[in-house]
Amino acid sequence: MRIKRMGVREACIIECGEKRLQEGRKMEMMKAKGSKAIVWTTALCAFGLVVGLSACAPNADKAGRADQKATDKPVAQQVEQTPDADKYGVVHADQWAGDYPYQYQTYKQNDANGTEGKHDYLQLYPALNTMYKGYAFALGYDEAHGHTHSLDTVKETPRTQKKEQLANCISCKTPQYTALVNAEGDTAYQGKFNDMIDQFDEPISCYNCHENDPTQLVVGNKFFVRALGDDVDNEKKAPLASQTCGQCHNEYYFDPTTKATTNPYTGTDQMTPDAILAYYDDMNFSDWNHADTMAPMIKVQHPEFETIYGGKSTTMARIGYTCSDCHMGTEVAEDGTAYTSHDWISPLENEDMLANDCNNCHADLKSEVAATQAKEEQRVTSISEKIEDMTNKIANKYADEIAAIKAAKDAGSKQAPSDELAALWKLQRNAQFYWDFVMVENSEGAHNPDLTFETLDKAEAAADQALSMLG
Repeated sequence: MRIKRMGVREACIIECGEKRLQEGRKMEMMKAKGSKAIVWTTALCAFGLVVGLSACAPNADKAGRADQKATDKPVAQQVEQTPDADKYGVVHADQWAGDYPYQYQTYKQNDANGTEGKHDYLQLYPALNTMYKGYAFALGYDEAHGHTHSLDTVKETPRTQKKEQLANCISCKTPQYTALVNAEGDTAYQGKFNDMIDQFDEPISCYNCHENDPTQLVVGNKFFVRALGDDVDNEKKAPLASQTCGQCHNEYYFDPTTKATTNPYTGTDQMTPDAILAYYDDMNFSDWNHADTMAPMIKVQHPEFETIYGGKSTTMARIGYTCSDCHMGTEVAEDGTAYTSHDWISPLENEDMLANDCNNCHADLKSEVAATQAKEEQRVTSISEKIEDMTNKIANKYADEIAAIKAAKDAGSKQAPSDELAALWKLQRNAQFYWDFVMVENSEGAHNPDLTFETLDKAEAAADQALSMLG
């Protein structure tokens, strides 16, 4: 696995003026330690979709090149003719290779983050087998792969191989399904996964963020557009260059009636862990009942957008940085063409960004790039190690909580749960939700250190309260 894949893990998104520093960790460190901090979802492309964070600059001999410095964002040029779309209305990435060779070449570099040699989290973190018991994630939970492998991985996971799923599981795995949903509406969510998955052949690609016009950014997943409410047009609260990532990197659930992929909020103010949990509680929603305790549980997905833009948002978001600013740098080809790279890379691996962006806020790092990089690595590693330790400690405590609640349930009435058991279920649900919110967010705290620690504290408090009740 290449270090480049780390993106979100090592983000040099340092919270200027915030209490806690940025979290992240380089893949090489992760491998060396064998911890989740190191192996957590390196393929989720630094909180960005595979191609869509910045408009592209096409081939110079077709449309001219942007006359800009390497540190500037290239200006997109319209192609002479849009390639033919498939039956879903999607132009495939390969068809843009001639018009946008540099963007395409860097996009294909994501292939290197393949399906081989990935960590099995159920083995690496045995407590997960207890925490997710009765849910599909207990059947298989591997480290994520590059977005160009999105169709292969959803087909091959035990979560779809060993358990029949609905087509809504295909959300965000291919632009063809996105186009199908937009054309057919909620009925597209209600088919069987195995009946539909083989009809798609294009992984996450250009259409996800540009539709069929690489000069534009377009949020294809309309469920996320609806969930943004009035903030959809507010560039300060939800910039378009981050919406294109957030349309898939968010917390969602499947509506119990329509089966549609749905977000548990309207607007960024409601994108906090507390507000999301309250939303689920108000509608009495659960993803499954825990196999040991029968508590109604919630499985959090990957709330990167909420972690960055929810509530008061992070410092980096407030000062105007978007996902693409940090994870899709501008490069210059040998012929002088400036273009936006579509290969995800950690800011720690981007010398230009370290020199021209990170140092703008961190005067203490204003030195040669090598020294800057070393200091940043030390900084983010120290914080991420603390988060890793907290996550593991709480996971083990939470597993003890489940065992104790199970014992109390088995010893009680087989009929309706007692008030005490209902209270214990609530604490189990809360501990799971808050812990999972951190576990599955793919930056290991780098996107919002304060929120990460605060959320872990709430998970631990719920587990401690349950254990205290049980003596």
